[in-house]
Amino acid sequence: MDLIQYLLFENPASLWVVLGVAAVCLAVAWRRSRDRRLLVALLAMPAAALVLAALDAAVETDYERILRTLATMRRAVAEGDAETFIERISPDYRNGRFTKEDLARVVWRGMLQVRARGALPRIDRQPGKVTVIQAYHFEPAPGSRTALPPSHQTVEWEGVFAPDADGEWRLRRATALKPVRMTPEEAVRYLPAPAPGE
Repeated sequence: MDLIQYLLFENPASLWVVLGVAAVCLAVAWRRSRDRRLLVALLAMPAAALVLAALDAAVETDYERILRTLATMRRAVAEGDAETFIERISPDYRNGRFTKEDLARVVWRGMLQVRARGALPRIDRQPGKVTVIQAYHFEPAPGSRTALPPSHQTVEWEGVFAPDADGEWRLRRATALKPVRMTPEEAVRYLPAPAPGE
């Protein structure tokens, strides 16, 4: 079932390639033989491709939802959009005693000071949750007076995501793996103290 889901909904391009190759082979065979059955099969290829495209558009898998969540978060940290990033944090976020509200304060403060570019994520799917490991390269935000130590300009994070009641996959827990193991809340110590009014 997982292979069928992957081929139909998550990576239909491979099936489109198969349909394209089959159409070319059928066209060559029909041109040589003029067999009516080959012509019918050839005409069925575009119809099959349309059905495949419709299925792909109609069904969004959990894997596609997590990819959409990760892309949204990656854009948010690159653009300094704290509000969008925070929307991708689950109300059930817990990291020790820290809650979503605690992490939201960290995100707001962090995005005043830094921007980040995310590398391609490594995704480990398990029943009911996904663990994502992704490196981010941090640099000062426009107008920021922060100066991150070189050892902390690239940080590899591990995030655990799970679906909320609305079906959206959101962050449940986050921890830095490299250069040192720390939570996002602990990472704030590398930022300058907020200026008055921030």
